[in-house]
Amino acid sequence: MRLIKVFSVTALLALVVVPAAFALRFTDESFTPPVAVTGQAYSWSFTGAGGCGPALPYQYRVLNGALPLGLTLDTSGLVHGIPRQPGDISLWIELSDENPPSASWCRPGTAQRQFLFRVVPGLNILQNALAPTATFTSQPYSFQLTTDSSASKTWSVISGALPAGIALNASSGLISGTPTATGDYTFKIQVSDGARTDAETYSLTVVDALKVTKSPAAAEVGLAFAFTPAATGGKPGYAWSLAEGTLPSGLSFDAATGAITGKPALAGAYPLKLKVQDTLGLSQTVDVPLVVTPRLLITRRLLKAAKVGAEYKGRFLASGGVRPRQWNLLGGLPGFLPPGIKLDKKTGVLSGTPTKAGVYRLRMQVADRLGAKSAAGFILKVVAG
Repeated sequence: MRLIKVFSVTALLALVVVPAAFALRFTDESFTPPVAVTGQAYSWSFTGAGGCGPALPYQYRVLNGALPLGLTLDTSGLVHGIPRQPGDISLWIELSDENPPSASWCRPGTAQRQFLFRVVPGLNILQNALAPTATFTSQPYSFQLTTDSSASKTWSVISGALPAGIALNASSGLISGTPTATGDYTFKIQVSDGARTDAETYSLTVVDALKVTKSPAAAEVGLAFAFTPAATGGKPGYAWSLAEGTLPSGLSFDAATGAITGKPALAGAYPLKLKVQDTLGLSQTVDVPLVVTPRLLITRRLLKAAKVGAEYKGRFLASGGVRPRQWNLLGGLPGFLPPGIKLDKKTGVLSGTPTKAGVYRLRMQVADRLGAKSAAGFILKVVAG
């Protein structure tokens, strides 16, 4: 009987003690968060024990105060971010069971504790990317790396390689030079002041210089005009724009192809600047001189009379158009030149010694390099010698 009583008391004590042993609490490993460094990524997690866990997930929140500037607490207990200010920050964190619980046997509880986060000044590279991140071969490149410390420092490339022609100044952190080879380069640069270090990974793309390899042809009032520029270098996928200048009336610009098309309505010189930009954001601006000539037109005037047996020289004239010109005799009545007279089709000059008197009605045509044509009638009289 006595043995039964002892057993009953022991069992009763177990019922009281066991739940207390499994009370919700922060683990010992959570008591001292690791020291954080300004400007450097921080990641650390609170851990809990007891309560309904770990079968059900624990939940964490800031109960009073605030984490160091730049850090965030997830409900899972993960503290992460990049601290921005040094200092000691004290705050209260609450640990709770999953609430509402996903299991009926769980009776959610909470636990609170005060924590101290210490953030110390770090040696931090302030630039996390180059600017620009792409450049041309044979053109100077320069980018200055700096830190948040004024102490003497040493810079070095610890992995990867800079483009050929580019170097890192070990004492100043200046990346500079003239790249000589194209490619995509990734490299890691470290800075050290003897006690602290920081490192960043950078990328730099080197391409051949952008060039516009096609110039516009001459334009003429009233004639269809089409010019589509061609570009080389950079990374294809070009975008075009008119950087300066105004197109003559009648012409339009296509930004997708850079094409200038239409029928110009007004003669003149139009100094344009055309900008081409590649998919890397690199650009080049080139001069595109566009000249629109007046429409080709024969000058109507009387031809001087010729005399049989006497040397003769006359000339048809035209204005506008784009040289060279071509002159032709279309016909007329009688529709041919006087015997002894010839036409120079390149110059429009009539020359020779006529051998037969008469009145020669001529219809002349001039055509230019762009295919424009103009025609007019003329009368050439040849009198007896």
